[in-house]
Amino acid sequence: MSLPMPPLDLAALVLFVLLWLGYGPAQRWFGTGTINARLHAIRVLWMRAMLLRDNRIADSSLIGHVIHSASFFASTSLIAIGALLGVLTGLDRLQTAIEGLAFGAPISRVLLEWKVLLPLAVLVHGLFKLTWALRQLNYTVALMGAVPPAAPPEPLRAQLAERLGGVLSSALATFNDGIRSYYFALVGMLWLAGPGLLAVGSVGLLLLLAQRQMGSGVSRQFALAAELVASAHTPSLPRSAGDMRGAN
Repeated sequence: MSLPMPPLDLAALVLFVLLWLGYGPAQRWFGTGTINARLHAIRVLWMRAMLLRDNRIADSSLIGHVIHSASFFASTSLIAIGALLGVLTGLDRLQTAIEGLAFGAPISRVLLEWKVLLPLAVLVHGLFKLTWALRQLNYTVALMGAVPPAAPPEPLRAQLAERLGGVLSSALATFNDGIRSYYFALVGMLWLAGPGLLAVGSVGLLLLLAQRQMGSGVSRQFALAAELVASAHTPSLPRSAGDMRGAN
């Protein structure tokens, strides 16, 4: 059985796809100490604070800013997808240019099509993520708009904040997946220079993303700030039955 491409190219492609599609789920399942993992609790506290406010204009403005950002990146993805589709119509010129470079080695037309289709597929996948994030943000807006002006009593307030924060976290996790498609599309273009650069670029991007989430200065500051924010909300959080008995 013949392979659709040389073994090195196939191995680099499999590694890239595993890191591209596996990073987001792996971070959500195992990245308990990451910035994104801590953000869910912060969003729940945000929703609790929103429910206690009479004036919720600031909350609406913050959600609107996120919706604007998602719309911008979705529109930009369409432009990038159109550009790559244009490249597909001029593969002959591209093949000549690549083979003329110092690192360029002769490649087949079929393999060149694969190399152009890879970043295109990543961007199309990211576009679907961004548009789905927009839909989820609209669901969040509808739920926030349906909240009555008066703050609901406990434990309803805590339950409502948890559900609102869950919908918002789902929307923004999907938005993050769409943003990451830009990073992986750029790395995918390294395949044009050879399978080695694609593999090195994929691993390098994974390390960069992990460092930003867990080892960067902002990750440490965010962890400390998140603890302070949670402490500031502690008096308003509902007390468990055990705490009430202990107080008595």
